[in-house]
Amino acid sequence: ISSGGRAVGKTALTQMFQSKGKLFPKNYKLTSGMDVVVAPVPIEGTDAIVELFVCDVSGHQIFSDMVTQLLDNVNLVILVYDQSSRDSFEACAEGLKLLMGVPSNKGKSMRGVLVGNKHDLLRQRAVELDEAKRWATSMGLVFMETSALPPGSAIAEPFKWCAQTFHQAYEEHLGQLVS
Repeated sequence: ISSGGRAVGKTALTQMFQSKGKLFPKNYKLTSGMDVVVAPVPIEGTDAIVELFVCDVSGHQIFSDMVTQLLDNVNLVILVYDQSSRDSFEACAEGLKLLMGVPSNKGKSMRGVLVGNKHDLLRQRAVELDEAKRWATSMGLVFMETSALPPGSAIAEPFKWCAQTFHQAYEEHLGQLVS
């Protein structure tokens, strides 16, 4: 799941990743409900390729009831905020709470990445780096900074981390089945 407030760059980040930096949405387009993107991610040091299904969910309040229904059985989360917007950072806590409130996700430890997007707007930074890192760590998340604005900065990293984490969990599960 790629989640976060509206206009934080979730869709731009996802599209730039899938297109390997070639497709940046020139105009803001509200995601209605959810868009699904599938991207193959090679796992470093192995022959494995993870088919990553990224569910880019709307951050707009009018779709919140619909989005809640789509958050069933989430494996990993990419929680995105706009580094130039304190409100979008504070909304991450609410987004994570919503995600963990879905019955199939209750009791799970949610693994994922907190992404400070729009790194290109650092002069307008509204959330200090240390604060974002501390919050991510306290929630059990990894912290990364990106910019989807072409040519893109670290756009693949959150997705690679998710693919690697999923692959590792899969290998561990296979090991348990063999034992």
